[in-house]
Amino acid sequence: MVEIKHAPQPTIERISSLVSRIQAGDIKVPKFQRGFIWKKQQVLTLLESIYEGYPIGSLLFWLTNEKMKSEKDIGGFDLPPTPDIYPRNYVLDGQQRLTSIYGVLNWENAKQVHILNVYYNLKEKEFYHYNNENNAKSIPLNILFNTTKFLDFQKSITVFDDYDVLNVELITLYETFKEYLIPVVTIKEKTVEDVSPVFERINSTGTQLSIFDLMVAATWSEGFDLDDSIKDVRDSTRLKDFENINNSAFLKLMARVQGFGAKRDSIFKLRNLQADDLRSLSEKIKKSIERAVDFLATDLNVPSDAFLPYENQLIVIAYYYSKVQSPTHTQLKSLRRWFWQTGFAEHFRGAADSILEKDFKAIDELILDEKEESLMIRVSLVENDLLKRQFIKNSAFSRTFMVMLANNSPRNISNGEKIDVTQALSVFNKKEFHHIYPQDYLKQKGIEVTKRHNVCNICMLASTQNKIISNDAPKLYFQKYIDQLGDNANEILRSNILPNKNDLDLEDYEEFLKDRSRLLISEINRLCA
Repeated sequence: MVEIKHAPQPTIERISSLVSRIQAGDIKVPKFQRGFIWKKQQVLTLLESIYEGYPIGSLLFWLTNEKMKSEKDIGGFDLPPTPDIYPRNYVLDGQQRLTSIYGVLNWENAKQVHILNVYYNLKEKEFYHYNNENNAKSIPLNILFNTTKFLDFQKSITVFDDYDVLNVELITLYETFKEYLIPVVTIKEKTVEDVSPVFERINSTGTQLSIFDLMVAATWSEGFDLDDSIKDVRDSTRLKDFENINNSAFLKLMARVQGFGAKRDSIFKLRNLQADDLRSLSEKIKKSIERAVDFLATDLNVPSDAFLPYENQLIVIAYYYSKVQSPTHTQLKSLRRWFWQTGFAEHFRGAADSILEKDFKAIDELILDEKEESLMIRVSLVENDLLKRQFIKNSAFSRTFMVMLANNSPRNISNGEKIDVTQALSVFNKKEFHHIYPQDYLKQKGIEVTKRHNVCNICMLASTQNKIISNDAPKLYFQKYIDQLGDNANEILRSNILPNKNDLDLEDYEEFLKDRSRLLISEINRLCA
C-alpha cells in the first residue's frame, strides 16, 4: 500500500493571540535564525498590508520538546522572562514578519527613534517611523493593545474639530489589527535532524543553515554554550594565526573524540551529552588543537591556517593529540610524513568525510601498534606531473609546495640572506613568491600563461629583492648574483631546491623546468618516504 505524505494543515490566528504567545514564552526564535535584518520600508509595507487586509503569508512553527537556544530579544529589546515550559514553538519561517509585528506593538519608548517605533497618522492615513516630531493626531502603535493608554489617546483627540473622522479611523485601525488573521503551520514530531532540511528549503533569505548553527541551538543549556566554547578555542589558536578554521571542523573533532564518529549524523549525537560532559569535551579538544597547531607551526613551518593545505589535517593531528600525551619518535615521524603525503596527493579532494574517518582509524592503529605503515598515503608523482602543474596559491598542492620551500631554510638568491619564512608565507604578503623566469619576460618570448606559472618556476625571495630583480632576463640577473655569491652559490641554490650553478640552464626555459622538476620530485619523495 502506498503511503501518502500529508502536508501540515494550517490554523488561523489573530495577531493579538500571537503577541500573547510570544510574551508567555510559547513562541521562541531559535538561535540558528539570523538576527532582525529588515529595513524601515519593509516594516512599513508590512503594516500597510495588514491595514489594507492584504495577505502577508503564513508562519511556520516547529513544536518540540527539545530545548533549543533561543534569542533573548526580538528586534532589539529583551523579551519578558518566561518559565521553561515544554513543548514550545520555534519560528522556522516568518521571523522578520513576526518580529516586526511584535516589535511595533510592544516598543517601550514612544519617543525613541527606532525601526520598530512606528506611528499611524489618523488624518493622513499613513504609517511612519517616529522622527522626534510630535503630532497629536498620530497614535504610537505600541499602545494599540494597551487598553488604558489607548483610551487616554482616544480622549486626547476629542479636542479636534474633526474628532468624529479621526475616531472612526482610530477604531478601524484597532479593529483591523485586532482581528487580522494569519495562517500558522505547525510542524510536530520532528527531530532536530528533520528540521534542518525543512528550514533550508523554506528559508526566504537563501542562507543555508550550517550544522554549527543548528548545534549551537541544540546543545545549549544554562551550563553550556557551544558558540562561546568555540570562540574560546579560537582565542587560543589566534596566537599562532590559526583562527579561521571552519566551525564544522571543530564539531567533527568533538564528535570523533567522544567516540561518535565525524559524519553529520554522528555530530548530532553531541546534543545528547550533559552540559558538564560538553564542557569537559570542549576543554579537551581545545588542548588537543593547541598542541596540533604548535606541531604544524613549529615542526612543519606552517605559519597560519592560510597556508594549511586542508583543515582536515589539523583535525586529524588534533585527534592524535587528544589520545597521546607523550608522542613517540615513530608516531611523530608518521605524522610528518602523513602531512606531506596528504598535501601532495590532494588526499581530501573527494569524499572528505569518508576519507577523514579512515584517517582517524589509522591514527588509532598507529597509537595501538606503533607501526609506521598504519598512516601511509600513496603519493605517485613523476616529473611530468610537475611540468603540468600551475602554481595556484589557494590549491592544496601549491600550499604544500610553499611549506616545502619554507622547510628547506631558503636564502635569498640575490644576496644569500636567510628568508624570514613566516613573513614570506604571510597571507598579507603574497609577493614573496618569485617567478625565476619573470612573467613579462616569458610573455615577450611567447610562452603561454599556464607555463609561466608552473610550480617549477617558483621560489622564495624577500619582497625587497623581488622588486630589484623586476622583469630582468634570468641570464642577466641570475648570473650576476651567482658571481657575487662566489663559493656560497651552490649552497644558496640548494636551499631553494634549484640546480647547481654549473647545471642551471638560464637560456632554455623548457630545459630549466625539466631540471628543476627532477629536484623537486626528489625532495617530495624524501618527505613522503
